Amino acid sequence: MTAPHLTSRRTLLGQAALVAAALGAGSAASQPRFSSAAPTTDDVEATLEAMPLAERVARLFVVPVAGTALTAPEASWLRMAKPGGVLLVGSNIGTPNEAAALIAEILTTNPALPPLIAVDQEGGLVSRLPGDPAPSAPELGLLAPAAIAAFARARAEFLARWGISANFAPVADIAWDGDSFMAGRAFGSDPNRVAEDVAAYVKGAAGTGVVHGAKHFPGHGRGSTDSHLALPRVDLSLAEWGQTDGVPFAAAVEAGVEMVMLGHLLYPEWDDLPTSLSPVAVEVLREELGFTGVVVTDDLGMAALSDFGPFETVDLAVAAGVDLLLYAMPPVEPGALLDHLVGQVRSGAVAPERIDESVRRVLMMGLG
Repeated sequence: MTAPHLTSRRTLLGQAALVAAALGAGSAASQPRFSSAAPTTDDVEATLEAMPLAERVARLFVVPVAGTALTAPEASWLRMAKPGGVLLVGSNIGTPNEAAALIAEILTTNPALPPLIAVDQEGGLVSRLPGDPAPSAPELGLLAPAAIAAFARARAEFLARWGISANFAPVADIAWDGDSFMAGRAFGSDPNRVAEDVAAYVKGAAGTGVVHGAKHFPGHGRGSTDSHLALPRVDLSLAEWGQTDGVPFAAAVEAGVEMVMLGHLLYPEWDDLPTSLSPVAVEVLREELGFTGVVVTDDLGMAALSDFGPFETVDLAVAAGVDLLLYAMPPVEPGALLDHLVGQVRSGAVAPERIDESVRRVLMMGLG
């Protein structure tokens, strides 16, 4: 793909002013569909206590559906399994009425604890829903933080009106040069400026009822390898990372981002495992950056993980401390993945407390 055309700074600033004026005037866009109020600890514990093991395990999975409407088998399985979320991609988005009907039907498969409805709506190259009021990250990177925040809020409220409750954005990767795989998706090439932009985006989207996930931790901006096709290698020590690629992720955490997405990347100076399956990467995120929110993987069906079997991938992700296992292209039926993890808990290979730890984080984020 080619990089998107960059709108002039003057044009974008004019658009940002219009967005800010609309928000300040109390437009319909400023009224999100979902409440931003988080559940209390007592609410979460009561909900968790009432959930059987299979439902607790299912809350760790975000799964796809095939088309613009649920098939009868899909609807039946969603009602039975009660997964934590459903990921919508471009092929799921038909007309506005079709999309609204699909989202409504997904939500009704578990009225008591509706699934997360998630998308990747970065703007520009990676967009799922038409009519996005905000431009791409490279275009936003031309603007001041206040304008970025206004556009981030406008996009989040746009998604809320569709019924979306989570967006895997912003991209916190640094596009170090024009050959970077993230060149058309990142805010820019300067770590400190990207950090400022990411923080502005996170703060702008806060309180809209749509939770956000900074990605692709610990950084996918070095090199041209596409992790959809192969496993990128990044030769970077933890100390070097903390001064460069880690700076925008630290800023996202400090700004209060609710989720961080792990990329499929090999950081050999950290671990032999891909970062999406690495306890070291999760420890860095938790201990070095102080992140207490939800850790989600990138799509676990991507070719970057082709050296690992589908059930091995589940085991490694759970052992690493991941909270949400994301699938856009599952290598086997999602039901088999859930059944496998239930079996691992019942056999004693995975402690039930480990599952509960992640379910608590997901519920506290308000995804339930």
